Amino acid sequence: MKIWKYLSPENVFLGLALSSKDRILRYVADACQHTGIVQNSESIYQGLVLRENMMSTGVGGGIALPHTTCADVEEATVILIRLARAVDFEAIDNLPVDIVLALIIPESNRSLHLRILAGISRLCKNADFLNAVRTETDAKKLRDAIENIENHMAFH
Repeated sequence: MKIWKYLSPENVFLGLALSSKDRILRYVADACQHTGIVQNSESIYQGLVLRENMMSTGVGGGIALPHTTCADVEEATVILIRLARAVDFEAIDNLPVDIVLALIIPESNRSLHLRILAGISRLCKNADFLNAVRTETDAKKLRDAIENIENHMAFH
């Protein structure tokens, strides 16, 4: 599963100053509305909050993977946020989060949800990926670097 196919440069946000988990979830939802993924951000926001209330998507190592399905979404979308300062996300390792990979999936394609989450999880174990996300200053260059990293991973 190639994550870069679901990640457009306009959904890569670098150096954001968001001070809480809730502000991050709201930013993701608002970004979905701003880029035309949904007409109204509230359904995305409520879905993300509902998922977080079940169990934090802070998976450790400074990474959070908030995700939800939505009936109003036609195509799967990944939103990547690198925070200016790490934020408490109630992560499994109790460490703050500086990388957020949010996943918004059409409600009609739940199997894709699991496949993309698995692909993101695999990618987050790659040191080149983590280094690129934490150091690149240009959204398009980062998205291109992720494509190159994933294509390289496929051969190993």
